[in-house]
Amino acid sequence: MSVEKLITISPSTNKPILERNGLTDQDLADLPATATEAFKSFQKTTLAERQAIVRNALKGLDKRKDELAEELTEQMGRPISYTAKEISTAIARAEYLLKVSDEALKDTDGESERGFKRYIRKVAVGPVLILFAWNVGLQMLS
Repeated sequence: MSVEKLITISPSTNKPILERNGLTDQDLADLPATATEAFKSFQKTTLAERQAIVRNALKGLDKRKDELAEELTEQMGRPISYTAKEISTAIARAEYLLKVSDEALKDTDGESERGFKRYIRKVAVGPVLILFAWNVGLQMLS
């Protein structure tokens, strides 16, 4: 089977702005095993290490926010005055989640009983696939 070409067309110019290859059937078949293998190393990282990874990624987003805003504008047709703020808002939301993650992900004490320490431990349990409609047309909503 030939690989599907995915072409992004700018809604404001109606011209192609990006072309890339889609996934092959084999790529899709390999996803669960690849995700499971990646999870094995992820599972061994501490919360502090994961937080550091996210902080580093946010620094990268912040450094590229003007470039990313231009790309969003080109790909979505949204005015540049809004897209730069969208990047900043995404970074701010992620920074808030980082700030509360220690508290949100710590063990929850359970009811005490002599000879037992009860608690709920929050741990990553495995890869998850979430599919969602990113830009649903209005005709689909009515």
